[in-house]
Amino acid sequence: MRFTDPVIGGGPRLRVNYIAFDSLGVKSQCVKVATPEVTVCIDPGASVQSSSFPFPAEERREMLARHLETCRLSAVSSKVLVATHYHLDHLISKRDPQVYRGKVLFAKAFEDLPPKQRARAEKLHATIDGLPEEVVICDGRKFKFGRTEVAFSKPVWHGNENAEPGTVVMVEVKRGKEKVLVSSDVCGPTEKSTTDLVCASKARTVVLDGYPTAHLGRFASDFDLVRSIINVCRVLAMKELETLVLDHHLCRDYRYPAFFKLVYAKAKQLKKEFGTAAELMDRRTAVLQGYQDYGPTKWKKWFPLDLDGARDVLKEAVDSGRTGKAILADLDRWVA
Repeated sequence: MRFTDPVIGGGPRLRVNYIAFDSLGVKSQCVKVATPEVTVCIDPGASVQSSSFPFPAEERREMLARHLETCRLSAVSSKVLVATHYHLDHLISKRDPQVYRGKVLFAKAFEDLPPKQRARAEKLHATIDGLPEEVVICDGRKFKFGRTEVAFSKPVWHGNENAEPGTVVMVEVKRGKEKVLVSSDVCGPTEKSTTDLVCASKARTVVLDGYPTAHLGRFASDFDLVRSIINVCRVLAMKELETLVLDHHLCRDYRYPAFFKLVYAKAKQLKKEFGTAAELMDRRTAVLQGYQDYGPTKWKKWFPLDLDGARDVLKEAVDSGRTGKAILADLDRWVA
């Protein structure tokens, strides 16, 4: 199977392709959606995995080169490109006329971004100036291409509220009853407000970036991991949902099957199609393949997160005043 083969048949009029993902070996969440009226490439771009990813550096670089080319070709063959935010693993930043010439580029506004990301956004727009047919700031807007609607959320946090990376926009592509939602970087999601928007979409297919457990103990916490698990299970419970992809940050850590054991169990209970992009393509997730072939990197010992462990994490957060008791009821409602 080529990476550009369709892997979700969202009905005969909407097709979703997984182009490049962390579960395939690179930092990326590139999705291509095709309808009879328009083809949309969301976040064409990729970055190399870090040294904690269990592959030799040469293999990590080779995977990057291969997937960057796949992203480029996907963008070239699409009429609409989307930049949900301005991190390098979500965009092609070079002035490549084949990629940008004649395209409609829907881009997130950058006035509200932190200085470093705003500077990168300004540089990108200056670099590609004159190539796209049109550059449209898309936050909170909807656009029609015949019977196809492409819609963008209002800015949502890249992780927790007031997180340093700033905000991103989520993307919906809809045709008739078929709809796919791509979250961009919401880190779980951790925020209830972001989860509310995902559930309100009533999308049949949702592509989420899982919680970044590779940063536990540094930029990430057990409390936020459990919050994200509650929110993902809430998304799984959506009546309209058929397929949930959980990937990106999640798949940089070979411990993810243990940490997200509760989510896999809930998906099975609800009979929803669920997994990483690689798993839904009947492939082994790259980080697990690397762990099998080359052994561990920075994590040598860990334990599965079960329901009792998740409840203990939340009780500690309640006792410390970090959150209210209602979150324990949410755990029982959505996860247990």
